[in-house]
Amino acid sequence: MAFACVLAAQAETVEISVYNPGDFQRTDEIVEVDESAVKNRIGTPFFILRDSKGNEVPWQKTHDGKIIFPVTIAAGDSAVFHTEEGVPAAVAPKVYGRLFRERADDMTWENERGAYRAYGPKLQKNGERAFGYDIWTKSVPDLVLEKRYILNNRKNISFHRDHGDGMDVYTVGPTLGGGTNALLDADGSILYPWAYSEFEILEQGPLRFQVRLLYPPMTAEKGIPAAEERVITLDAGDWLNRTDVTYHGLTEPRQMVAGQVVHRQNPKGYELDSANGITAYADLTENAEAGNGIIFVGTVAADDAEPVYLPLAEPVGDAVGHAVLKTTVENGKPFSYYWGSGWSKGGMPTMEEWKKALRHKKDCLRHPLRVSVR
Repeated sequence: MAFACVLAAQAETVEISVYNPGDFQRTDEIVEVDESAVKNRIGTPFFILRDSKGNEVPWQKTHDGKIIFPVTIAAGDSAVFHTEEGVPAAVAPKVYGRLFRERADDMTWENERGAYRAYGPKLQKNGERAFGYDIWTKSVPDLVLEKRYILNNRKNISFHRDHGDGMDVYTVGPTLGGGTNALLDADGSILYPWAYSEFEILEQGPLRFQVRLLYPPMTAEKGIPAAEERVITLDAGDWLNRTDVTYHGLTEPRQMVAGQVVHRQNPKGYELDSANGITAYADLTENAEAGNGIIFVGTVAADDAEPVYLPLAEPVGDAVGHAVLKTTVENGKPFSYYWGSGWSKGGMPTMEEWKKALRHKKDCLRHPLRVSVR
């Protein structure tokens, strides 16, 4: 009888309630719960999570002590989940990323919506001046990175052409690319960071990819000997990455920007939403007549920042300026913002729909989901 009581205690059910305080629907939004609040109650590292209809819900344990899972909740409504004893079903990964040493130390990652690339030390050693994040379009929810690199590197089938699932047709060059952050010089000029020097993958799915990138103090010649640390997070189903950037070595507060390059093919195609801390741009790609579609890019401020346009003194290739969030950063204090992309041939048909997606992210930040465990 005593043994049965022990089993019963170990199999205690935990109820997780998630409330949506916003006046808008949340669809497959990733929610976080403290791992200790659940596992201290059920007494086992493994459990099955079910919704109110009894459907099993996928979940992921994170390195920083969270349990994350997707929720869909109507405006002003709540959703209730409960645990039960057992081993959860295997989950098909919805995110993926790794260091592709076979291609100039690319750090490349993806979810169902899009793929992104940060350039590494091998590319910098080769002298190629590409400072910002690259964007790879996708028109399928499947994970495509491994296939694209294999076809490109081993079979000479270029990932710069669409073979049915998207391509790399975004131009970065010596700019901020698709959403990179950078300090400003005393005269307001961008001090472009180059390639990361160290990396650590913190999360590898199935619901969240997260990587820490370290950048050396490449602005030392400007009198700013500051290294930087970026933690980039991409969740399943999200149009946007989150970046938490921290500078180490600043002797005083400095201005920083984060955003995307504006190209000559659409020099007026950006919008600055000061009320919401949002930038949006419709990139027509280098060859707008080639049927590449439109790549929509944008940034959303999690903290206070001002959307501004910074023209380049002289065009650099096709680049004529940047649409960015502008803020002030202090040594050792992280700044958070979101950035990402959509593609007109991959689920984001128009600029208006893209701006709605960016505003939706801002609404979610203003009205975070409320979670209780009992």
